Amino acid sequence: MEIYLTTDFYLAAYLFVNSNPIKNTKLIGRSTTEFEFEENDKLKTEVDKFYTMKALVDPLTYGSALRSIKSMIHALKEAHTSNSTGTINNVTNNRRNSN
Repeated sequence: MEIYLTTDFYLAAYLFVNSNPIKNTKLIGRSTTEFEFEENDKLKTEVDKFYTMKALVDPLTYGSALRSIKSMIHALKEAHTSNSTGTINNVTNNRRNSN
């Protein structure tokens, strides 16, 4: 399995909205979050659409994804400050959110 990593918050939200579950998140330093996705052809196409400004998404759904990911980031930072590994596995959360 190939892994796609990004620190682009807005791209991560776009990919999430387009049925690409976030596998893991990792805090890098004090203010950067790395998002891990399973890399496949669909994901590559969505990344290309995003960066060429050809991506279309429902604004309310995208806004909801941004709020969800911000919550993940806050939980990650809280976990990191309490001396844990600074990584959150989101497979269970994504299954719950995608229904």
